[in-house]
Amino acid sequence: MNSAVRHERIPLYSLYGQLDQTVPLDFLHLEPIEASNRIYQWNIRPHRHHDLHQIIWVADGQGMVELDTRTLSLQAPVLINVPRTVVHGFQWLPGTDGLVLTLAESFMQDILRISRDPSTMDIVRSAHAISGAIPAKDLARLKLLFRTLVDEYIHDRGGRISALAGLTSVLVVEVARLRHLSVQPTEDTQDTESYAICQRFRDLVETHFRDHWPVADYAERLATTERSLRRHCLDGIGLSPLQIIHRRLFIEARRELIYTQQTTSEIAYQLGFSDPAYFTRFFARNSGNAPTEFRRRYRPNS
Repeated sequence: MNSAVRHERIPLYSLYGQLDQTVPLDFLHLEPIEASNRIYQWNIRPHRHHDLHQIIWVADGQGMVELDTRTLSLQAPVLINVPRTVVHGFQWLPGTDGLVLTLAESFMQDILRISRDPSTMDIVRSAHAISGAIPAKDLARLKLLFRTLVDEYIHDRGGRISALAGLTSVLVVEVARLRHLSVQPTEDTQDTESYAICQRFRDLVETHFRDHWPVADYAERLATTERSLRRHCLDGIGLSPLQIIHRRLFIEARRELIYTQQTTSEIAYQLGFSDPAYFTRFFARNSGNAPTEFRRRYRPNS
């Protein structure tokens, strides 16, 4: 994938090529991979979505995929999970065949709340690509599921929305099952109550991580205490509230360094740091490299 062309800011789109905008709560869109890729010469540049979740199915073909800081060479069959705000880009071989399912983050949240399965929630909230080694029985089930999704999507039959919601729920489970083969959840993630409270905290962090709220402010917003919030986060996903906040800041810093031309100081201020030197120390402590060294490693020609 050509990484030489970068943007001052990471493009934030609703659907690719369309400026970001608020989407309906029950928004769901299904289209062939070819639909958008042909328009952009099969080169979808790195971008992200504020409130959309995508699941991409590649039945035939191959290409290069950028998923946050990773560049992956993938060959069908491929199943890619892209949660909101994750930077992603594609350079598929012309003629690659498959589907792109896009749904509102609120729709995805409803599906996950109904499932109440912590292991499914955690896996589906992470960006990953499953390629090549999909067992035959699972592959057959995926193909049938996507064929049924397409059939329901293109026909205006009674109960269409309910059918699409149900099929999407099944697809989410299939994504989690396939990922689960290589990612085993810990026993701690089985504490559903703690996981739910921790996830509410993570949702708040997603909104306010640039504001550098202290943990006490998050606890107050969640109507709990710092001590209780810490216990729930450790029980739910094995991380303290401060670790969760710092991890989110670090992920965003990496994205900005890789995908934009902004200076380290500009990125520091954008992420809410009042002192670029403090941002540099924060980044080095989390990555082992200064921001400039990290950028050179991922963008040697910049």
